[in-house]
Amino acid sequence: MAENITFGFLGVGLPDGMTVFIVSALPLLGLRAGIVISVFMGFGALRMLFVCLAGSLAPMPFILLLFSKFLGIMERKRALASTIRRLRRVMARKNRHAHERLVFGLFVFAALPLPLTGVWMSSIIAATLGLDLKASLLAIAAGTLVSAVIMMMIAFIFPGLFWMR
Repeated sequence: MAENITFGFLGVGLPDGMTVFIVSALPLLGLRAGIVISVFMGFGALRMLFVCLAGSLAPMPFILLLFSKFLGIMERKRALASTIRRLRRVMARKNRHAHERLVFGLFVFAALPLPLTGVWMSSIIAATLGLDLKASLLAIAAGTLVSAVIMMMIAFIFPGLFWMR
């Protein structure tokens, strides 16, 4: 899959760094695919870490801010209004200690190198739960860094897992 994506972007004529940046920013592919593709392209470890992290973290503030607005719009719709209101009521009652545990959970969720975990889903969860913006940004960024290091270790130690080299 990574080779198909890589060759698809290479056919467009983008530089390798831009290709990895764009793939890392995509919702379903994200950081994990960006690292696999950058190993395939022969990036060094530091360049890979910088480009993949930058691409992966680029959409995070927009998701956090815009998804909250989207929830506000959806709250006006009859089908989802009661669910969203109930969720916001529960979150409003949470104390500070529970909020800290949720932010730590957000960090762990972003750090897991598994499908559908990462910046996009962590940002959506943070916006849905109404968590503090600054705390969410820091937790997701730190979790993404941990995930990148884990994926880089896997990609460099076991390149055969990704049909490379």
